[in-house]
Amino acid sequence: MKRKLKKNSKESGDEDSFESDSNSTEDEASSNNKFSSKEAALLKPHPDTTEEQWKELCDLFTSEAFMKRSEQNKKNRSKLTMNHVVGSHSFQRTQACVERMDAFQCQWDLEGKTYTEIEVYSKILGKKSGYVRGLGCALAKARDEIEAISAAREKDLQEFANKQAEMEAMLRDHCEEQRMEQERIREEHKEHMQKEQEG
Repeated sequence: MKRKLKKNSKESGDEDSFESDSNSTEDEASSNNKFSSKEAALLKPHPDTTEEQWKELCDLFTSEAFMKRSEQNKKNRSKLTMNHVVGSHSFQRTQACVERMDAFQCQWDLEGKTYTEIEVYSKILGKKSGYVRGLGCALAKARDEIEAISAAREKDLQEFANKQAEMEAMLRDHCEEQRMEQERIREEHKEHMQKEQEG
């Protein structure tokens, strides 16, 4: 649960107004409760804090250093022309990663292999236990299921190849036995014909 207090300067400059951003309980009328002053905020401490912690937070949010830093951060934020949306990595690192993914996909296409998005992300970004980087925790189970299905399919293909090799060997043996039997019958027939001609 998250709750923050902000000091808003009014036109008079003397009064403090505190906003509380909390969506923790249904009792609250809205997600933006405003406190008219520090004292009003102190009367309604956040349920996840002790009174001492709440007082320290209120003191922090009303301190001159915090307010100065907050105002400077607001000014700096308003100057941004583009939002940074790639997390903690730089744009260059993210671009290099995307290029590696494209190269990986092209390589697999040239080799005639099929792949899933999860396989590409796992290969390029790496794996962590219970997590697929770039796709989040929710897909880790799906990745594990796909890997299990893939392993089962590979096992089935191997078993099929083994059975096919056994059947081909049996067919060769059977053909060889048939050939030898036909040769024996020909020889017997030949001998029988010679005896009839002699006798």
